[in-house]
Amino acid sequence: MDESLRYNRPFRLLWAGTLAVRLGSQIATIAITWLVLKTTGSGTMIGITLALYAVSDMLASPFIGVLLDRLPRKPLLSLDNIFQAVIFFILAGLYARGHLPFLLMLPLVIVSGALTPLAYLGRMIILPNLIDPMQWESANALLQVNMNLVTLLGPALGGVLIAAIGLDATLIVTASCYLIYFVALTLMPGKSFESGSRKRAESLLEDVLIGWRFLRRVPLLLILVIVTLLFSLTYGPLEPALPVLVHSIFHEGARALGFLWSAFALGALSGTLLWARLRPAWTLRIVVAAIVSLWGLFSGALSIAPNFWVSAVLLALGGFSYAPYNILFSVWRQRLVPDELRGRVFGAINSVTGVGLPLGQALGGVLLALVGVHWTLAIGGLACIILGAACYGARQFWQEPGAQAEVS
Repeated sequence: MDESLRYNRPFRLLWAGTLAVRLGSQIATIAITWLVLKTTGSGTMIGITLALYAVSDMLASPFIGVLLDRLPRKPLLSLDNIFQAVIFFILAGLYARGHLPFLLMLPLVIVSGALTPLAYLGRMIILPNLIDPMQWESANALLQVNMNLVTLLGPALGGVLIAAIGLDATLIVTASCYLIYFVALTLMPGKSFESGSRKRAESLLEDVLIGWRFLRRVPLLLILVIVTLLFSLTYGPLEPALPVLVHSIFHEGARALGFLWSAFALGALSGTLLWARLRPAWTLRIVVAAIVSLWGLFSGALSIAPNFWVSAVLLALGGFSYAPYNILFSVWRQRLVPDELRGRVFGAINSVTGVGLPLGQALGGVLLALVGVHWTLAIGGLACIILGAACYGARQFWQEPGAQAEVS
C-alpha cells in the first residue's frame, strides 16, 4: 500500500466522500425496498422497482459519460449529489405525511437510478487526476476496501436505522450521505476534475458512439469488458440460489443469510488488503484466469457443502479470491483510456457490463425452477471455471497495446 496516499488531501476527500455516498446507497436500497413493501404490500412491486432502478442506471450510463466529457465535471458531480439528496428528502417528507402513493414514488426512484452513474463514473474518471500513475493500483485498492466495508456494514445499518428511528428518518440519513459527498467534492481543487483538451463531436449521439468506437479499437480493453460481462453473468445465479440454500436446505432464516454475505464481505476485505500490500507483478491474463476460476471453484463447491458453516467458509474464500478483480478492472480502464474520453468510454463499458448481473440473476431463477438449488450452484461454478480456462488459453487477446488507440 502506498503510504503517501494518506497525505494526499484530494484523495482523502474522495475516499471519505465515496464512503459516505456508498453507505447512503446501501441504506437507500434497504429503505426503498421497505418503502415499497409498506406502500404496496407486494413482493412483485419490490422486484419491479429494483429492476427499473437498475435499468435506468444502465441506460443512462452512455449519456452520463458524454456529459462528464462535455461539461465541467466538478459542478456536474456536485449537482448530482444535491439532486439525489432532494429526491430522498422528498420521499421522506411525503412518507411522513402519508402522501406517497407507489405511482409517485416510482418515478423518483427511477430518476435516482438514472443519476447514479454520475457518482461512480465520475469517481473513476477523476481518480487518475489526483495521483501519480504509479499510485493507481493502491488508490483503487483503497477504494475497494471502502466498498468492502460498506458491503459489510451498510445493509445491517439500514435495517437498524429503520427499526430505531423509522423509515422517514432513515431516508433523511440517506439524503445526508449525499450532502456529505457534495461537501467533499466542494473542498477538492478544481484541477482534480479536469485534464487536457477534450475531443467532442457535434451531436450527443455521435459522442456516445465515440465511446463504443474506442472500445472496439483497443483489444485488451474489449476483452476485459467481455470477461467482466461474462463473469457477472456466471456469478449472478448465486444471488437467488443462496437464500434458497439457506432456507430450504439448511433450514435457517434471514439472519443466517446475512451472516453468509458478511462472510463473503470479510473474505473480500481480506483479499483486497493482501493484494494492496503485496501488489504481485503477475501477468494480467494469468491473474484474471486465476480469479475467475477460483471463484468458480469455491462458489460451485457450495452445491456439495454439508452444512451452513462450511458454506460460510467457502463464501469467505470465494470473496478472498474475487477481491482483486475490481481493482484490476478499474486500473486497466484508467490506463487504457485518456482523460478526455473517459466519460464516454466508461459509460459505454458500464452499459455493457451492467447487463451481466441481472441476466445472471434471472438465469438463476430459471435454473432453480428447472434443476434445483444444488445444480444451479454447480452450473454457475462450472461456468466460471470454463470462463477462467478460456481467459488463460486466449493468449493473443491479452497483449498490452504500445499506445492508446486513436478515435476516428
